[in-house]
Amino acid sequence: MKTKKVTITHIAKAMGLSPVSISRALTGQPGISDDLKQKIVEKAAEMGYIKLKKQVSPRILVLHQKPYEHDNSNFSYMMQGIEQALQKANTDYSIEFLDKENQNKLILPYRLSKGFKFDGVIFIGSFNLDYVALINQNIRSLIFFTGYSPAYDYDSVWFSFLNAGYKQCKYLMDRGHTRIGFIGKRSFYRNKEKLTGITSALEEQGLPVDESLFFEVDELFRSRLSDLITGGLLPTAFICDHDFTAVELMRVLNEHNIKVPEDVSILSSGNTEVSAFSQPPLTTMDLNIEYSCRTVVSTLLQRLAAPEQPSVNIAVLSTLVERESVRGL
Repeated sequence: MKTKKVTITHIAKAMGLSPVSISRALTGQPGISDDLKQKIVEKAAEMGYIKLKKQVSPRILVLHQKPYEHDNSNFSYMMQGIEQALQKANTDYSIEFLDKENQNKLILPYRLSKGFKFDGVIFIGSFNLDYVALINQNIRSLIFFTGYSPAYDYDSVWFSFLNAGYKQCKYLMDRGHTRIGFIGKRSFYRNKEKLTGITSALEEQGLPVDESLFFEVDELFRSRLSDLITGGLLPTAFICDHDFTAVELMRVLNEHNIKVPEDVSILSSGNTEVSAFSQPPLTTMDLNIEYSCRTVVSTLLQRLAAPEQPSVNIAVLSTLVERESVRGL
């Protein structure tokens, strides 16, 4: 005898509920309590509801806290890359901007506050740890993309600035540079990592680490650089934390009639659009963003499949892009 197919209407009749409530529970829509949803799912399975056997697309929430300020910044490419990777993985996703004020006030993202359910969340950038803990109460599976901190005990994908700093310094040393400076915000964790890579490369070659050549990008930046130029102590090469920092450095050097790369070589990071159009075009590090975005999504999906596995920290290596801002001595 042929078994009659179980439908949402059958489940609704058996439980004394409306078909709309059954549908919402089985598709993960808001408006149904977790307890009732669980009872509906169990009843559907008991009655042999066929759709339960079909794979349901994961629901992913993407949170970022940076406005779209620069069309040529890598942030835009990261967001596009994450969207493309989520689409390719056939996920159901939402993206929200979340400012620091709402974080500090522990205000839930809009969709969470409206009762939407998500299986996982992608944080893009650095987030308040208390806020992350709040989100974790609602969404078990989390992953961070960039903004890495050793305080995070969650999955994370970021860029290995330690490797980048070492690789940049080695590249310069192979071209005869021994007095190598650094310019960037030293309070940023990524720059602490980069400086560790730079100093490690110098020490391996028995070269001194001259802290006076490591500059903060602050109000004293121009005067300190001027003092080095006046004293004839300018390094032969600078490693900059970002392409935009390198462009600013070239502007200041030009004001002192210092030419790049004839007088000073410059190596930066990011491979943003500005790096190719600066004068001269910048030798820089490409962050391999497209690959990193795919890694973020695949790692989160693996976490959804195996939530009890230890957290992982994946550091993606950068690739050197040679242009015209570095010369050999």
